Amino acid sequence: MGMYHSTYFAYGVHVPPIEGKYAWAEAEHVEAELPQHKEQSPDVGYLTAGDYDEDFLFLTTECTEVDLGQWEHVTPQSHTPERLADWDRQLAAAVEALGYSDRDVSAPGWLCIPDLS
Repeated sequence: MGMYHSTYFAYGVHVPPIEGKYAWAEAEHVEAELPQHKEQSPDVGYLTAGDYDEDFLFLTTECTEVDLGQWEHVTPQSHTPERLADWDRQLAAAVEALGYSDRDVSAPGWLCIPDLS
């Protein structure tokens, strides 16, 4: 068994897990439900990443993967305030549509997410 390390740089939100429920189970829910809400959240996708089998769930709009030993030039400043406001609106709509509004979902922002699998 080998280890795979990478990092993701994404604009999105972290969805806290329900105790005892794994991120992959949440991902199955998101994968089944999110396509039904593409009209109101066309740019929203999801990512599960974290420490080996302790992944976290993120709803994301833009996401770049950076492998270990590599680097990536990402310029989030190039996105206009209007674009970020639209992503914020889409993420909020997705959180509501997926039934996560009762959780302590993080505010939208640029996330650096290390992953070990």
